[in-house]
Amino acid sequence: MKKHLSILLILLVNLSCTFERLENTAQIVDQMDDYKVKRVSATQITYQVEEMGAEIAKALTADFALQMKNVNPAREEEICQLKNMKLIDSLSERYDLKIRLLGQPDIGSNNQLYVKEKEVLEAYADNAAKKLEMGANTQKIGDSLFVYTSPIPYDKGVGKLCFSDDTGFAIWSIVLKKSEVIKSINVKALRKKNIK
Repeated sequence: MKKHLSILLILLVNLSCTFERLENTAQIVDQMDDYKVKRVSATQITYQVEEMGAEIAKALTADFALQMKNVNPAREEEICQLKNMKLIDSLSERYDLKIRLLGQPDIGSNNQLYVKEKEVLEAYADNAAKKLEMGANTQKIGDSLFVYTSPIPYDKGVGKLCFSDDTGFAIWSIVLKKSEVIKSINVKALRKKNIK
């Protein structure tokens, strides 16, 4: 009897180790998919930048509105400077990107902006002054970066609150690394959408 019990225990231990290895194998396969060489077109990359940018901008706007509800003035200033924002920290870590909240004052004073980013910001400010409709914009910076900019709707009051701008003008500027964009592309899914 003891012999059968010993054999049963050994089998159970081996079986549990096998399941653990299988579970780890699945995780490893998922990680390896990130490092596979992918053939992607410029169209697919641009599409992915726009999809990621739109999704991130929408989440940022919703999170910003939640953060601003019933907030004290000290925290309000932190939020306008994008400090201690869990969503932004999480997105930055996950996609290795840079997120900026920009408004009218950044046109003349922010020396950290890329030239294309500044040009787009100027165009947004001009459209805001004329009360024109504004949409998202994607710009390529060199060979390795993209800047996705998205205006924050006037009714959110971000421009007025964070930049003391009566037009209510403010935009999200999301700087994405090309390598991270490519990692996030699901080539099969894009082909199904006929994006080649």
